[in-house]
Amino acid sequence: MSITRALTNAVSGLTANARGTETVASNLANIMTPGYARREVAQTAQTLGGNTGGVRIDGITRIVNASLVAESRLASSASAEASTRLEFLTRMGELIGLPGESGSLGRALDDFSNTLQSSATRPDDELRLSAVVDTAARLATRLNSASQAIQEARGAADRAIAADVATLNASLERVAYLNRRISIIESDGTDASSLVDERQSVIDRIAQIVPLQEVAREHGKVALFTAEGAVLLDGSRPSSFEFSAVGQMTHDLAVGTPPVMRLVQNGAELTAGQMRLFAGGTLAANFAIRDELAPQLQRELDVLALDLHDRLAAPSVDTTIGAADPGLLTDSGLRADIASLSGLSGRIGVNQLVQPEAGGALWRLRSGLGALAQGPVGDSGLLLSLADALSEVRPATAAGGFEGNGSLVSRFAEIEARVATRRVSAEADSSVRNSRSGTIASRLMSDGVDSDAEMQRLLQYEQAYAANARVIQAIEEMMDQILRL
Repeated sequence: MSITRALTNAVSGLTANARGTETVASNLANIMTPGYARREVAQTAQTLGGNTGGVRIDGITRIVNASLVAESRLASSASAEASTRLEFLTRMGELIGLPGESGSLGRALDDFSNTLQSSATRPDDELRLSAVVDTAARLATRLNSASQAIQEARGAADRAIAADVATLNASLERVAYLNRRISIIESDGTDASSLVDERQSVIDRIAQIVPLQEVAREHGKVALFTAEGAVLLDGSRPSSFEFSAVGQMTHDLAVGTPPVMRLVQNGAELTAGQMRLFAGGTLAANFAIRDELAPQLQRELDVLALDLHDRLAAPSVDTTIGAADPGLLTDSGLRADIASLSGLSGRIGVNQLVQPEAGGALWRLRSGLGALAQGPVGDSGLLLSLADALSEVRPATAAGGFEGNGSLVSRFAEIEARVATRRVSAEADSSVRNSRSGTIASRLMSDGVDSDAEMQRLLQYEQAYAANARVIQAIEEMMDQILRL
């Protein structure tokens, strides 16, 4: 081997060791950076005419466990979906309350029933009659507030969908741009690892919205599909998504009826079946809240409100009102019926005939809402009938939502138990999914930069660098001896 070749080999070794040291420093600096993948210098022995010619750097390799990354994204998407559902159900649980809990819907009914019974013992006491009106108003207000909160939750979910769609579009455009840049840079033989890291972070953000799978394409590009197979990005142009939030949501607005819309992909609104291609993630969770979970609870409250209304307006309870006249509780001043069930819990209120501030009279709670004149002040018949109507066991309303026979108290307790059960189930589901996501994230982190291993590699580079430098020093001494001849 000539002195020149020896010098060339040593210089190539110094270059490779310097590049390796640079890579180790980058790994250690980004040990806590999300989306960063550990780098290693890819190098091979270089030969010239069959003789050893030093070392050649083939590039920088990103060390990534692709299957673990894919699993992490699916787990992250499932966790985000469960957390979004849990947040809604927790809010509804706080709103409805637990059976027997102070401030619950059932407690408001108990207070109303108790004041009816208390007033029946002293029907001449206007303070007790006033308490009946007050507790009835509080019960109606609790139903109104619950209905309003449900519609507000639907509106919030609708706006969250719009925000998710905007983020999805922007992120897909960014991935398409990074695909092009990575392809150009790699074709020039330049390291594009930093752009690949950024692309991974953007794809991770998309995975929170909708579960996806990544497919490698030529020239360093990737294609993205939902876990169920819908195309997000495959080529130079990503799919375009559209969604317009309604603004203020009301009980009569349902999916499929403008302005309430489903997701629009590439100009075409998806059908209910096609929406299943986007199952999972925050996008699906918010659609479920807007179109399924919230409407379900709204209907259950409406059925309760109708049952409450009908019990107090029954001819057997108050014989002074006609078949078309409202009872103690009304649907915005009118008699409620099954045809106007939707949103009833948000409209139910106390009849103005028993509200002195509205021109009514408290004595109608004794004599009947339709009575032409005040009857005996000691007559407690109507008050007892109203109290008995609340506890009377009746078949479930034909509108659905409940089964079998039950009193109004049992119906209220059932709806409280349902909401609590859904919340507990969502908590368990969220806990399992969060645990799985956390476990996979830990595995992904441990599979990343190991500071101990990097320090060991740094020592190896240091020793190799010193050895190559010693070769150059020896060559210099040899050249000096030659020049002194």
